[in-house]
Amino acid sequence: MIDLSLARDLRRSITAGHPWVYDRSLRGGVALGAGQVVRLRDREGPLAIGFADPSSPIRVRVLSPDPGAEPDRDWAAGRAARAAALRRADPRLADTSALRLVHGEGDFMPGLVVDLYASTAVVVLDGAGATGFWTPRLDAVIGGLRAGGFAIDRVWQRQRGVSGRGRALAGGEPPAAIRVDEAGAAYEVDVRHGQKTGLFLDQRDNRRYVGELAAGRDVLNLFGYTGGFSLHAGLGGARRVVTVDSAAGAIAAAARNLELSGLDRSRHDLVVADAFDYLAAAGAAGRRFDIVVCDPPSFAPRADALPAARAAYRRLNGLALAVVAPGGLLLTASCSSHFGRADLAAAVAEAAQDHGRAVLVRAVRGAAGDHPVLPAFPEGDYLEFLDVAVD
Repeated sequence: MIDLSLARDLRRSITAGHPWVYDRSLRGGVALGAGQVVRLRDREGPLAIGFADPSSPIRVRVLSPDPGAEPDRDWAAGRAARAAALRRADPRLADTSALRLVHGEGDFMPGLVVDLYASTAVVVLDGAGATGFWTPRLDAVIGGLRAGGFAIDRVWQRQRGVSGRGRALAGGEPPAAIRVDEAGAAYEVDVRHGQKTGLFLDQRDNRRYVGELAAGRDVLNLFGYTGGFSLHAGLGGARRVVTVDSAAGAIAAAARNLELSGLDRSRHDLVVADAFDYLAAAGAAGRRFDIVVCDPPSFAPRADALPAARAAYRRLNGLALAVVAPGGLLLTASCSSHFGRADLAAAVAEAAQDHGRAVLVRAVRGAAGDHPVLPAFPEGDYLEFLDVAVD
């Protein structure tokens, strides 16, 4: 194991649980392999162990604050079993067959995501360092998850950020559609080509929340993907639901999911359109909705995209506010760690001022409980979801 010396005083940060060490915080001159286990040291001595990622600005991801830990296969299996136990103990996950079993840094397993759809586990590795470290330990991780009570028959490793690319680690290639259930809603999930690993698992609790609010109301679901918010709105008794997405394939999947969930298709309009264009036309036509759900893709994937992102979130939320009926709700989200809660609230406030609407934030919500966050790692708290009352 190679020792790396810190060039900055990070002892309090690392011992508190922050798992990232940037290249600028390390003394140079040491050649590192992707995924190589290293020990971090400062002037007080050994501090922690982690794995290296020499091609990333995040040069080391911390595995343990114990500098004497040995991150072998047994260690990996133990971490996975702990993550599984956390999910098994959560009653909110009892009525779903789609959940996140390993949430990277939030489960003390940096760079590794494992999502479960029925009995298919989907593995995603974040970068060359994570690939180098976790690949020889993946079978131990799956063994730990099985030991923790989850039936896993198939393991598919998906290439991060590349639709359709992946490899079967166990059980062969997954089928084109996997049926999963979520609090009465049913989905067909494509784990090879779908967004994220097939479904936006982090929004699960917020989908249920929409269902709790929807009875007797007209609901507009923007960036609707395969209809998650729409399904729960329908199950909650919405009078009418409009689902908008720019991808025809997503809207076709939403139609299948409505049928699988036993919902009355006559109460649902499915629209292939750009959300900005749809809102502009609906606003000009005087269309109004009691609830508008706005869950866009990240407009700020990098810190240098923030100025453009602020303008985009402001414009989008302004167009959305324009079609909310008086006394209605705007349920709006941001999924970028670079654009946090204060940024989203500011975008809504500015948009309300632009359109002459009075707004109040009734609730602030985040990701579902199978996406835990380290208290000392605000970068991991990436999903913001605001419930905004509109006069």
